[in-house]
Amino acid sequence: MKTSLNLRTAQQLTGTTTSRVAASAPYLRALLLGGLAVLGCAGSALAQDAPSVKAKQANAQGLWLTVENPAQQRMQLQVVSLAHNDCLVNEVNRRASYGSQLNFKGMPAGQYAVLLRVGREQYRYNVAVQDKAETTISVRELTTADAPAIVASATR
Repeated sequence: MKTSLNLRTAQQLTGTTTSRVAASAPYLRALLLGGLAVLGCAGSALAQDAPSVKAKQANAQGLWLTVENPAQQRMQLQVVSLAHNDCLVNEVNRRASYGSQLNFKGMPAGQYAVLLRVGREQYRYNVAVQDKAETTISVRELTTADAPAIVASATR
């Protein structure tokens, strides 16, 4: 019994596959560029929905907070006295834009925490009130990596 096999040379094999890849290259290039464009648009859309929080010491007694919340996520602002573990301010809203000046004038000397949650993001500002002839504060912001553990301990 005789069987015959058709063997192709290596040149014939690579020539065939190279021509297939070359023929599909424009489609692959278009697919790749389209995918990159979609990812770029999705990234900028997500960035537009992310909250923007700014805190600034307005004067010797006040702290300005501004929040841009385009996705209108749940936002909660709390001021906690760390000496007594009392919540002095607790405000919740879903506004797209929010601003507030927290005035510590006349507050007893001590340590306070300003806690702000916007969606899943958490921010904490430590405020130290000094008791002098005139109330003065100093504000120190923690890094976001430290904030969740300290927020949990401050709100026990």
